[in-house]
Amino acid sequence: MSLTPPSMELSDPLETELSDDYESLVMDTCQLLSETDAQFIMSGFGQDEWPVDVSYDLSSVIEQLPSAMESLRQGRSAEIDLYGQGIERRLIFTTSNNITEIRCVSGTGWHPDPEVETVSHAEALTLLAGLASEFGAALRRAAPDLATRTPFATW
Repeated sequence: MSLTPPSMELSDPLETELSDDYESLVMDTCQLLSETDAQFIMSGFGQDEWPVDVSYDLSSVIEQLPSAMESLRQGRSAEIDLYGQGIERRLIFTTSNNITEIRCVSGTGWHPDPEVETVSHAEALTLLAGLASEFGAALRRAAPDLATRTPFATW
C-alpha cells in the first residue's frame, strides 16, 4: 500500500464545510485528493496492481487505519476491509512471535495466490504507518489547511 502525493496544491480545497466526524472527514479529504494527480497503489497476493482508486478505496483504508495500527501495536489481530464494489478484499493481520501474517480474503471471483504473505511485525507496522505518513504528506501538498486536522497533523 502506498500513496503518491499530488504534484501541486488544490486551488480552492475548502469550498464546502468539512465534518469533524473522522469517517466523514476522511471521505471528504479523499474526494479532494482524487481531484489531483495523487495515486493510491496496492499490490500483492499475486496481483501487481490492484484496481483501487483514491476517492473510494483509499478512503475505506484510511477510515480503518488508526484502529488497525493500534491493534497491531498492541499485538492484536487487525483487519482492513476494502469493501468497494469490484475490489471487495479483506486484509487480516495476525501476529505471533514477532511475525505478522497478512491473509487476503476475496469477496469476488479473484483468488489471491498466495492467500497469506508473511512479514516481520515491525514491517507490518511500518507498512501501515508509512501509508499514514504518505496520506499526511499528500494533504500537506494538496490542502495544507486540512493537514492540520486531527489525526492528520501527526501523520
